[in-house]
Amino acid sequence: MSEPLSFVLTEEAGILTLTMSAPGNNLMTGAFFQEYEAVMEQIQSRSTQPGIRGLIIRGGGRHFSVGADVDALGERSAREPFDGVHLPPSHCRQKQLFTFLRSLPFPVVSVVTGFCIGSGSEIAVNSHYRICEKNARVGQPESTFGILPALGGVARTIELCGMSAAYRLVMSGELIPAETAYALGWADLLCDKKQGYARAVELIDWISGHCENFSGADWGQLLRQYLNEGANT
Repeated sequence: MSEPLSFVLTEEAGILTLTMSAPGNNLMTGAFFQEYEAVMEQIQSRSTQPGIRGLIIRGGGRHFSVGADVDALGERSAREPFDGVHLPPSHCRQKQLFTFLRSLPFPVVSVVTGFCIGSGSEIAVNSHYRICEKNARVGQPESTFGILPALGGVARTIELCGMSAAYRLVMSGELIPAETAYALGWADLLCDKKQGYARAVELIDWISGHCENFSGADWGQLLRQYLNEGANT
Protein backbone atom coordinates (compact mmCIF):
# COMPACT_ATOMS: atom_id res chain seq x y z
CA MET A 1 0.00 0.00 0.00
CA SER A 2 1.42 3.42 -0.98
CA GLU A 3 1.99 6.08 1.65
CA PRO A 4 -0.62 8.88 1.78
CA LEU A 5 0.48 12.14 0.21
CA SER A 6 1.61 14.89 2.59
CA PHE A 7 0.19 17.54 0.22
CA VAL A 8 -2.99 17.78 -1.81
CA LEU A 9 -3.30 20.56 -4.39
CA THR A 10 -6.79 21.34 -5.65
CA GLU A 11 -8.41 24.13 -7.66
CA GLU A 12 -11.89 25.61 -7.51
CA ALA A 13 -13.08 28.76 -9.26
CA GLY A 14 -9.51 29.78 -10.02
CA ILE A 15 -8.28 29.41 -6.43
CA LEU A 16 -5.61 26.82 -5.69
CA THR A 17 -5.71 25.20 -2.25
CA LEU A 18 -2.67 23.43 -0.85
CA THR A 19 -3.60 21.21 2.08
CA MET A 20 -0.76 19.87 4.21
CA SER A 21 -1.56 16.54 5.87
CA ALA A 22 1.80 15.05 6.84
CA PRO A 23 2.15 12.81 9.91
CA GLY A 24 2.95 14.32 13.29
CA ASN A 25 0.92 17.50 12.75
CA ASN A 26 2.85 18.36 9.61
CA LEU A 27 6.25 17.65 11.12
CA MET A 28 8.76 18.69 8.48
CA THR A 29 10.87 15.60 7.94
CA GLY A 30 13.12 14.88 5.00
CA ALA A 31 10.18 13.22 3.24
CA PHE A 32 8.02 16.30 3.91
CA PHE A 33 10.57 18.59 2.26
CA GLN A 34 10.87 16.29 -0.76
CA GLU A 35 7.11 16.41 -1.32
CA TYR A 36 7.07 20.15 -0.61
CA GLU A 37 9.63 20.72 -3.35
CA ALA A 38 7.58 18.71 -5.83
CA VAL A 39 4.31 20.49 -5.06
CA MET A 40 5.94 23.93 -5.20
CA GLU A 41 7.20 23.08 -8.68
CA GLN A 42 3.60 22.26 -9.61
CA ILE A 43 2.44 25.61 -8.24
CA GLN A 44 5.20 27.42 -10.09
CA SER A 45 4.04 25.77 -13.31
CA ARG A 46 0.38 26.57 -12.64
CA SER A 47 1.25 30.21 -11.98
CA THR A 48 2.01 30.68 -15.68
CA GLN A 49 -1.45 29.47 -16.70
CA PRO A 50 -4.40 31.86 -17.12
CA GLY A 51 -7.29 31.91 -14.70
CA ILE A 52 -5.49 31.31 -11.39
CA ARG A 53 -6.60 34.00 -8.92
CA GLY A 54 -4.93 32.92 -5.70
CA LEU A 55 -3.39 30.23 -3.51
CA ILE A 56 -4.52 29.21 -0.03
CA ILE A 57 -2.18 27.16 2.18
CA ARG A 58 -3.62 25.36 5.19
CA GLY A 59 -3.14 22.42 7.51
CA GLY A 60 -5.39 19.45 6.94
CA GLY A 61 -5.81 18.76 10.65
CA ARG A 62 -5.78 20.80 13.82
CA HIS A 63 -2.36 22.36 13.23
CA PHE A 64 -0.75 24.32 10.40
CA SER A 65 2.68 22.81 11.13
CA VAL A 66 4.80 22.02 14.18
CA GLY A 67 7.93 22.83 12.18
CA ALA A 68 11.05 20.96 11.15
CA ASP A 69 12.25 17.68 12.60
CA VAL A 70 15.25 18.86 14.64
CA ASP A 71 16.99 15.48 14.41
CA ALA A 72 16.65 15.52 10.61
CA LEU A 73 18.10 19.05 10.52
CA GLY A 74 21.08 17.91 12.56
CA GLU A 75 21.70 14.96 10.27
CA ARG A 76 21.55 17.15 7.16
CA SER A 77 23.92 19.70 8.69
CA ALA A 78 26.40 16.91 9.39
CA ARG A 79 26.15 15.65 5.79
CA GLU A 80 26.33 19.10 4.21
CA PRO A 81 28.43 21.35 6.46
CA PHE A 82 28.82 25.06 5.76
CA ASP A 83 32.35 25.66 4.48
CA GLY A 84 32.41 29.26 5.63
CA VAL A 85 31.83 30.61 2.13
CA HIS A 86 29.13 28.66 0.26
CA LEU A 87 25.82 27.47 1.63
CA PRO A 88 24.90 23.88 0.73
CA PRO A 89 23.02 23.77 -2.62
CA SER A 90 20.13 21.83 -1.08
CA HIS A 91 19.58 24.60 1.47
CA CYS A 92 19.64 27.30 -1.22
CA ARG A 93 17.10 25.35 -3.25
CA GLN A 94 14.87 24.85 -0.20
CA LYS A 95 15.00 28.53 0.72
CA GLN A 96 14.10 29.53 -2.83
CA LEU A 97 11.00 27.32 -2.68
CA PHE A 98 9.86 29.16 0.46
CA THR A 99 10.63 32.73 -0.57
CA PHE A 100 9.34 32.38 -4.15
CA LEU A 101 5.77 32.41 -2.77
CA ARG A 102 6.02 36.21 -2.53
CA SER A 103 6.84 36.48 -6.24
CA LEU A 104 3.75 34.63 -7.46
CA PRO A 105 1.43 36.75 -9.64
CA PHE A 106 -1.58 36.17 -7.39
CA PRO A 107 -2.19 36.51 -3.64
CA VAL A 108 -0.93 33.69 -1.41
CA VAL A 109 -2.87 33.35 1.86
CA SER A 110 -1.89 31.08 4.74
CA VAL A 111 -4.76 30.03 7.00
CA VAL A 112 -3.09 29.52 10.37
CA THR A 113 -4.61 27.11 12.86
CA GLY A 114 -3.17 25.45 15.95
CA PHE A 115 0.62 25.43 16.07
CA CYS A 116 2.43 27.31 13.31
CA ILE A 117 6.04 27.24 14.40
CA GLY A 118 9.59 26.97 13.11
CA SER A 119 9.85 26.22 9.42
CA GLY A 120 6.06 26.00 9.36
CA SER A 121 5.86 29.67 10.32
CA GLU A 122 8.32 30.44 7.52
CA ILE A 123 5.79 29.13 5.00
CA ALA A 124 3.25 31.48 6.56
CA VAL A 125 5.45 34.59 6.67
CA ASN A 126 6.59 34.03 3.09
CA SER A 127 2.93 34.16 2.03
CA HIS A 128 1.48 37.55 1.19
CA TYR A 129 -1.21 37.27 3.88
CA ARG A 130 -1.82 35.36 7.12
CA ILE A 131 -5.29 34.74 8.51
CA CYS A 132 -5.10 33.43 12.08
CA GLU A 133 -7.91 31.53 13.70
CA LYS A 134 -8.19 32.32 17.39
CA ASN A 135 -6.82 28.94 18.49
CA ALA A 136 -3.49 29.56 16.75
CA ARG A 137 -0.09 29.85 18.39
CA VAL A 138 2.83 31.00 16.28
CA GLY A 139 6.55 31.37 16.79
CA GLN A 140 10.08 30.63 15.71
CA PRO A 141 11.67 28.50 18.47
CA GLU A 142 14.81 27.65 16.48
CA SER A 143 17.01 29.74 18.80
CA THR A 144 16.21 27.39 21.68
CA PHE A 145 17.97 24.67 19.66
CA GLY A 146 20.96 26.86 18.86
CA ILE A 147 19.95 27.74 15.28
CA LEU A 148 18.11 30.58 13.53
CA PRO A 149 15.26 30.59 10.98
CA ALA A 150 17.03 30.16 7.64
CA LEU A 151 14.25 30.00 5.03
CA GLY A 152 13.46 33.70 4.81
CA GLY A 153 11.77 33.90 8.19
CA VAL A 154 14.02 36.49 9.83
CA ALA A 155 13.88 39.10 7.07
CA ARG A 156 10.15 38.67 6.50
CA THR A 157 9.34 38.85 10.24
CA ILE A 158 11.28 42.14 10.42
CA GLU A 159 9.25 43.42 7.46
CA LEU A 160 5.96 42.45 9.10
CA CYS A 161 6.59 43.24 12.77
CA GLY A 162 9.49 45.69 12.86
CA MET A 163 13.01 45.12 14.12
CA SER A 164 12.31 45.19 17.86
CA ALA A 165 9.40 42.74 17.84
CA ALA A 166 11.12 40.47 15.30
CA TYR A 167 14.27 40.35 17.43
CA ARG A 168 12.21 39.35 20.45
CA LEU A 169 10.29 36.66 18.60
CA VAL A 170 13.33 35.13 16.93
CA MET A 171 15.78 35.30 19.83
CA SER A 172 13.37 34.29 22.60
CA GLY A 173 11.72 31.47 20.66
CA GLU A 174 8.46 32.24 22.46
CA LEU A 175 5.12 31.09 21.09
CA ILE A 176 2.50 33.81 20.91
CA PRO A 177 -1.29 33.57 20.63
CA ALA A 178 -3.17 34.71 17.55
CA GLU A 179 -4.27 37.96 19.19
CA THR A 180 -0.66 38.95 19.91
CA ALA A 181 0.39 37.95 16.39
CA TYR A 182 -2.29 40.28 15.04
CA ALA A 183 -1.28 43.14 17.34
CA LEU A 184 2.35 42.82 16.21
CA GLY A 185 1.44 42.79 12.52
CA TRP A 186 2.41 39.14 11.99
CA ALA A 187 -1.22 38.25 11.28
CA ASP A 188 -3.31 40.31 8.89
CA LEU A 189 -6.75 39.06 9.93
CA LEU A 190 -8.21 37.29 12.96
CA CYS A 191 -11.25 35.05 12.82
CA ASP A 192 -13.07 32.41 14.82
CA LYS A 193 -12.24 28.72 14.58
CA LYS A 194 -13.09 27.08 11.24
CA GLN A 195 -13.70 30.45 9.60
CA GLY A 196 -10.20 31.04 8.20
CA TYR A 197 -10.64 29.31 4.86
CA ALA A 198 -13.82 31.22 4.04
CA ARG A 199 -12.09 34.50 4.93
CA ALA A 200 -9.18 33.59 2.65
CA VAL A 201 -11.54 32.95 -0.26
CA GLU A 202 -13.30 36.25 0.47
CA LEU A 203 -9.98 38.13 0.48
CA ILE A 204 -8.84 36.58 -2.81
CA ASP A 205 -12.23 37.27 -4.39
CA TRP A 206 -11.98 40.93 -3.32
CA ILE A 207 -8.42 41.33 -4.61
CA SER A 208 -9.17 39.72 -7.97
CA GLY A 209 -12.21 41.97 -8.32
CA HIS A 210 -10.27 45.16 -7.54
CA CYS A 211 -6.82 44.47 -8.98
CA GLU A 212 -6.25 43.42 -12.57
CA ASN A 213 -2.53 42.65 -12.17
CA PHE A 214 -1.58 41.61 -8.64
CA SER A 215 1.91 42.37 -7.37
CA GLY A 216 3.30 41.23 -4.05
CA ALA A 217 4.67 44.73 -3.53
CA ASP A 218 1.06 45.96 -3.22
CA TRP A 219 -0.05 43.49 -0.56
CA GLY A 220 -0.24 46.08 2.24
CA GLN A 221 -2.10 48.69 0.24
CA LEU A 222 -4.62 46.12 -0.98
CA LEU A 223 -5.19 44.84 2.55
CA ARG A 224 -5.88 48.36 3.82
CA GLN A 225 -8.35 48.98 1.01
CA TYR A 226 -10.06 45.66 1.73
CA LEU A 227 -10.43 46.52 5.40
CA ASN A 228 -11.54 50.09 4.68
CA GLU A 229 -14.42 48.77 2.60
CA GLY A 230 -15.95 47.22 5.67
CA ALA A 231 -14.43 43.75 6.00
CA ASN A 232 -14.48 42.52 9.58
CA THR A 233 -11.07 42.09 11.26
